[in-house]
Amino acid sequence: MSNQVTLKDIAKILNVSASTVSKALNDSHEISQQTKDNVISVAKSLNYIPNDIARSLKSNATKRIGVILPNIESDFFAKVIRAIEDEATKRNYKILIILSNDTIEKEIEGVSILLNGSVDGVIISLAQETEDLQEFSHLQNFKQRKLPVVMFDRVCYEIGCDKITIDDFEATYETTKYLHQQGCKNIAFLSTIYQTSVGKLRKEGYVKANEDLKIEENLVIEIPKYKKFNSILKSHLKKHSIDAIITSDQLSAICTLKVIQENGFRIPKDISVVGFTDGLVPQYTIPSLSIIDQNEEKIGKLALNTLINRIENTSDKSVDFSHEILKTNLIKRQSSL
Repeated sequence: MSNQVTLKDIAKILNVSASTVSKALNDSHEISQQTKDNVISVAKSLNYIPNDIARSLKSNATKRIGVILPNIESDFFAKVIRAIEDEATKRNYKILIILSNDTIEKEIEGVSILLNGSVDGVIISLAQETEDLQEFSHLQNFKQRKLPVVMFDRVCYEIGCDKITIDDFEATYETTKYLHQQGCKNIAFLSTIYQTSVGKLRKEGYVKANEDLKIEENLVIEIPKYKKFNSILKSHLKKHSIDAIITSDQLSAICTLKVIQENGFRIPKDISVVGFTDGLVPQYTIPSLSIIDQNEEKIGKLALNTLINRIENTSDKSVDFSHEILKTNLIKRQSSL
């Protein structure tokens, strides 16, 4: 026997109908402010918990959004999810977060969970393994269930949905040219996410910039696991006269600072360093780290609002899927000046 407080229990105490209680809790214009205040007061005193399942069955909407992320360790995804959650609160939606841990198995499991009717739409950034295997069939299930989806950062073009990315190609293209203008002639590109779509685009931007600058050699350093980071980078520093390194993400930039200085090089006098994703840590490294700002807050807000607009305007079939490509901003600090 359940001891959970119901609408009828509140209605009985106030001598009103359960319908009146429901409308008061949903801030209906049909109910006076005094009645609303009385209902809320009693509901709080009884620790009333709304039955979301019953509500969703009645309205055919859960007011919940599923978010599938590769991880939350990186500043990038942490800042995006914070922006999504803040914006969802403003629009009276709740967020259900699922981590794929960069594996396709966990991603498929997360998709299955969200397809059971527990959410009104999904925001997703693909797992590294999903992109590596180029296996997207599980994502087609969203279309079959007519569940709106927004992809961000790591996206696939085989799936028809709204997408939000930064201009990864231009980010490294322009940064390479900037470092060259600073006097750097042997610029390397270091990546720990080279199997992902964003990693590939960032590499392509670097390679194209070298081509346009008439630099024949591309110094691409690909590191599969962080436990090999020190040895791989140290080896490249010995073999090549590197005077600048662009890294594919924030953590690899911080690790690069450490390895460079441990091997007797000065930053930026000997080697300049630029990474991706701003935050508190890049500002307080020694030296402070130059960063390509990815506009994480804007990505999160745009992803959330794009999805809710799809959810709340499902009758409008004429609206084509969008792909928003946001510009980046190079924040110049001590590591490249």
